[in-house]
Amino acid sequence: MTSVLGIAVTGIVLGILTYYFNSSKRLSIYCTNGNHEHRLSRILSTLESRPPGSKLSLHRRTLQSNTIRNASHKNDPTYFPIDLSSFNHVIEIDTSAQFVICEPSVSFGDLLRELLKAGMTTLVVPELPGITVGGAIAGGGLESSSHRHGQVSDTVLEIECLAPELRVCSPEIDRNLFYAISASYNTCALMTKIKLKIAPAPQYISLTATRYDKFQNAVEALDSAKEDGKSDTIEGIAYSSNEILVIRGIHTDSAESSIRTFTRHWDKWYYKTIRTSSQITVPYYDYCFRYNYGSFWMADYVLDMMGGDNIITRFLIGAFLDTKHLFAVLHSGNLSDLGRMRIIQDCYVPVDRAVEFLEAEDKDIGVYPLWLCPIKGTSTPQVLASHYSEQRGSFINVGIYGRPRQFPFDPQQVHSRIIDLLIEYGGRSMLYAQTWHTPTQFGEMYGEALEQVNQVKNGIGGDDCFFGLYEKVALSSTEREELVKPMLGTEAEETKKVVVDIMKRRLGL
Repeated sequence: MTSVLGIAVTGIVLGILTYYFNSSKRLSIYCTNGNHEHRLSRILSTLESRPPGSKLSLHRRTLQSNTIRNASHKNDPTYFPIDLSSFNHVIEIDTSAQFVICEPSVSFGDLLRELLKAGMTTLVVPELPGITVGGAIAGGGLESSSHRHGQVSDTVLEIECLAPELRVCSPEIDRNLFYAISASYNTCALMTKIKLKIAPAPQYISLTATRYDKFQNAVEALDSAKEDGKSDTIEGIAYSSNEILVIRGIHTDSAESSIRTFTRHWDKWYYKTIRTSSQITVPYYDYCFRYNYGSFWMADYVLDMMGGDNIITRFLIGAFLDTKHLFAVLHSGNLSDLGRMRIIQDCYVPVDRAVEFLEAEDKDIGVYPLWLCPIKGTSTPQVLASHYSEQRGSFINVGIYGRPRQFPFDPQQVHSRIIDLLIEYGGRSMLYAQTWHTPTQFGEMYGEALEQVNQVKNGIGGDDCFFGLYEKVALSSTEREELVKPMLGTEAEETKKVVVDIMKRRLGL
């Protein structure tokens, strides 16, 4: 009894300390343009020593990454690291002209905090606060405002980058490079400064959830939002094939229903709250990062192992379960363990084929919950972006995060099925995840787009300076072999290892 009491007291103290330090005033993240140029000059000096034939790629501490794949290309002898981790500042916020100028490594959590002080926000705020501005552009960030605004890349006004020479591009200047950067995963340029559109921010978002029992009806409701013009945000959560919530949000400066928060580590997680509360009002910052604790629903198993989801377990261990620490644990361990236990993929599906895709996912894979996020397509030449199409006007992002119905499962078989469905329906994968595409599948999905981007790279002399996209993101043969090996223990045993890693890392052990 004494030992249990001691653990409980320790947990309470840690919870209080965590809340205090997370709430404490942060150091200023601002810098002047002169300071930016001074740091940039040192990077340019570094580039002068680049050996012929070497490949530029970001040097980033793996534990900070919001990807779930290994950076195996960084073991290549041609890898030439460029460290832009210090480029994490805000340079200017102009509320009149409605733009912000910032560096690529600033996180959306920090950027939004500063913008809100000026009463402003970016048009698209990715749902995890650790996602950086550069990462959202290079990787294709979206959110529940994407039915109006598209991806983060659609809100960019200007980019300063290394390609490998220092260049400035925009829709009017060097436009081919500007659009090639979108969803290129830093394979045609490294961003050093970014100018983004901003807009006035609301105090709250008022949410209304409507329940549907068929994918067809839910998809129609998600798609209709772009037509009615009434919803500032819209998303869906499918808890099963016959329980799908469509959640519409309206910007407001007054609380129109009960206020719920999601940025304190003991708060009940969003996807559980909205399932039982059809109308709630959420402070804007809390809404933007509503999926941070629990990483959508991926960390639910940790609460289950620690006694279930309740205010006590969330207070004691919830601070360990934000995405920053979960990603740190993930990258400090063996990514193969995650790949054998969970599927994590984001799939862009044309809205007219979304019902077929969802029904096939339900039949062949059976991961739930699913995240459903409608997104406005683009015909601008962002040819690598998942929402690019000259024919289709909108897509639905299907976030597949969880354990398949059949378990244990063959990761290669499941991922191949997802890829085949996307190719059949004219969709694309987001490549932050484990990329199981064969060269043939990758060519079917991205071949023509890669040819166009390679022409851009050739035109600016950057064709031999960066890794190829498939070369950078695809699983190596060694990784594939490791991932298809059976789990050594049961799922419970493997998840216990993850929980222990989380606790040890958080406590600095």
